[in-house]
Amino acid sequence: MVADDLSSIPDLQDKHIRVLAEELKITSFRALVHADRRDIHRATRNLRPRPTLEQIARWQDHARSRLSETAMDPSDWHPAASFAVVFAQRQVDGGGWERRLEVERTEVEPEQEGRNWPGWDCQELGGWMREQLGLAESGPPTTQESAPREPAARAGGREPAPGHSAPARRRGELTIGRVTLIDPAAQVGSVDVGTAGAPPVDVVTADPAAVVPAAAAGPLRVEITVSGGRRGQEIHAVARVLRRDQPGWNAQDPVVVTGTGAASLDLSRLPAGHHEVALIAWAADGSMRPAAVTLPELTIGPPQDPSP
Repeated sequence: MVADDLSSIPDLQDKHIRVLAEELKITSFRALVHADRRDIHRATRNLRPRPTLEQIARWQDHARSRLSETAMDPSDWHPAASFAVVFAQRQVDGGGWERRLEVERTEVEPEQEGRNWPGWDCQELGGWMREQLGLAESGPPTTQESAPREPAARAGGREPAPGHSAPARRRGELTIGRVTLIDPAAQVGSVDVGTAGAPPVDVVTADPAAVVPAAAAGPLRVEITVSGGRRGQEIHAVARVLRRDQPGWNAQDPVVVTGTGAASLDLSRLPAGHHEVALIAWAADGSMRPAAVTLPELTIGPPQDPSP
């Protein structure tokens, strides 16, 4: 495959391209589109003049337009839309649970307002998704004719008995593994580690008395491992801040993981107060079951006075 010509992007100079490749491994239009522009801004801190966030956003817009111009193979499967769905719940008086569905469309720019419905009945959710695809007035999707079955001898198995269909292929499933909350400014006041039903949560702070790895420098963030994706498959991960009685919001743009790997999600935009944060991972092509876990409640302390 011929590499994308990043030099065709207006105002993207050779020195910028060199930093993108060496510091952030960005060598294609797609990688540039999915990169966090704040990461690019930090990586170019030694360049003069340093590109602004607005300039970086223009680079990404141009790369996005170049991707849209790329002809797709009509014989292949391509995602028409992708959604992030959260089954949220909270405990109410009497020990019961109040539940609701939260959904947002993930592949559109600019980010659209999400929707939510009480309970976990997916009927209205499915109708809203169909509206997003322009299918609201059409009937149920028709089932395509299956491709001719291979003879049992070639397939290495037995033919289904008459009247019984072959079992449907199961979708793969993504998994979010260990979660590490890194707090260089020691601004997280409290977090209940090891909550039942969630993966192990480590809290690493930059307290002078603590031994913190070099990678812990930077803003408040959460690092996760995502597994289950196929080799080379594009997996998106995001930290979503849940809000009662209204749609949540993403703490940052989704981060791209290729197949299986680690993702670092920026939480520095969280204001002081109490927050419920869900970590979500999904496949861009919709071929995997998404993964979602909710962090224990985070209590963000007020900004510290930098003066002595």
